[in-house]
Amino acid sequence: MLYSVEEIDTEHDLYEPTVAMRQVDLYPVGRVTRSYIQDELENKSILLVALKNRTLLGCGRITIEGDVARLSHMVVGEEFRFTGVGTSLMKKLMETSKEKGATKIVLEASSEAVPFFKSFGFTTVGNTKILDILDLPASSMELTV
Repeated sequence: MLYSVEEIDTEHDLYEPTVAMRQVDLYPVGRVTRSYIQDELENKSILLVALKNRTLLGCGRITIEGDVARLSHMVVGEEFRFTGVGTSLMKKLMETSKEKGATKIVLEASSEAVPFFKSFGFTTVGNTKILDILDLPASSMELTV
């Protein structure tokens, strides 16, 4: 499968599809509003998308705070999972974080996603916690880049 990973902004014509993808695929419990996705970090963040022929395959968001990159809202469309899209997206998110001066990437991962992030060298820090509105367990993870 040939696809590209590129950066977009909130004015890009594929931005709205990323909001929908993040709202539906990332938070299927149905309790998440659009404002939860488009939070106070949205305009300060870098949004990367994986595309094939202008079809959105996945996306991820990083927010640089000093020398720390916070990875959030990473999702790959269900039909494109286990095809390498997530790996390519993750590699580009890591590369972009480093280029922007981050020395560490932090994230909160669902229990299902922990093995994926561990495969890139992320380690779990602290105890599993429950994410606020989602009422789902998550592990804090970090990686030195």
